[in-house]
Amino acid sequence: MEADSRPPFRVLLRMEIHPGRRQEFERTWRQVATGIAGEPANRGQSLVRSAEDENVYYVLTDWADEPSFRAFELSEAHVENRRRLQPFRRGGEMVVTETVFDVPPASGADVSEAAASGAAASGTDTAASAPAEPLAFIGLGNMGGGMAHRLLDAGCALTVHNRTAAKAAPLAEAGATVAASPAEAARGRSVVLLSLADEAAVEEVLFGQVAEALAPGAVVIDTSTVSPAYARASARRLDQLGLRRVEACVVGNPFQAREGKLRVYTSGDEADIARVADILDTLGTQVVHLGEPGTAATLKLIFNLLLGAQVASLAEAVAYGVAAGLDRDRLLTSVAESGFSSVVLRFRAELMRKGSYEPAFFRSTLMEKDLRLALGDAAVAGVPLPVLESVRERFADVGAAGDGDKDASVLLEHTVGGGRTGAAS
Repeated sequence: MEADSRPPFRVLLRMEIHPGRRQEFERTWRQVATGIAGEPANRGQSLVRSAEDENVYYVLTDWADEPSFRAFELSEAHVENRRRLQPFRRGGEMVVTETVFDVPPASGADVSEAAASGAAASGTDTAASAPAEPLAFIGLGNMGGGMAHRLLDAGCALTVHNRTAAKAAPLAEAGATVAASPAEAARGRSVVLLSLADEAAVEEVLFGQVAEALAPGAVVIDTSTVSPAYARASARRLDQLGLRRVEACVVGNPFQAREGKLRVYTSGDEADIARVADILDTLGTQVVHLGEPGTAATLKLIFNLLLGAQVASLAEAVAYGVAAGLDRDRLLTSVAESGFSSVVLRFRAELMRKGSYEPAFFRSTLMEKDLRLALGDAAVAGVPLPVLESVRERFADVGAAGDGDKDASVLLEHTVGGGRTGAAS
């Protein structure tokens, strides 16, 4: 390659880590690297370890150009990356480089084949490889269906089940095996993923059918939103059955689920999480471990408290503006484009502007359920949440009016006097 062809900008980072922290460091680095891989200007990363000192690592990261790297280096995302890796580091330095020559191998196909054979012989895993063992996925709603499609796209062998069989049809067309029951889907499996609506569904499916069908020592990756207390109890009960539970609360929308761009927050035993790291990395661009069972559930409920509050605040603000004579569409657009907005608020404002509440991205009934769970857990902790209690009551009213299966944004139609005819019907 000629020197003036502007090859990728490369950063070389030497890291000395504290003795005894290798496994934890490598797992954390992989999670961080998965997030960096989502940066448009990133051109790949490698983690290599010194053959002379097992506590010395080198990170090679390629970028499209230096300005892209410098912008990322100053971003909040990279500040968080450094925070996560700092506990493992005892020294090191970064060297910024630029490739001068890049000599390709004589035969790219031959080298790729040899590398694949070598990895298979040594048992080496890569971040891009799909889980080798067949998986089961139960619960194919908006989020569950998106995650299941993502796993199929990544090459996973997948058996699926959903209470409403029609939701499994697109996955069957994509190559999944459809099971007639949760027990059939889970039978003999070492890993099963759940994406269920509430604790009653988890109780019925997991403890009523799935647990007894799984292989001994199997891991249950539960992405369902449940209360922290139920999450802790589930982990204890599965442990008594010789099974493991990985709490994997996901943040994002169905589009992001389908594309593997969720944020995944985990709780539970770190060894269990490491065992299914390739699956979690396939589902999300960011995987963050929070600690003991129930901590991920707590954070997920906090996120949904904020979501519910924003939707309710936006609905009331629009109701006031319309009553004062402002054009509804213009008002929603102005709010979405303002500095007072957020990604969540912009998304919901657009749904409100279009009156597009079906299919739901997040059903109103589930919003009320999550607010109720959070309020209950906060009450146990002695923390009153009066503002959010009023928000929960608003969503309860939406459900009572027959709009519970519509997106939470439909709250606008129950707030604005003389809302659009049929918009909330």
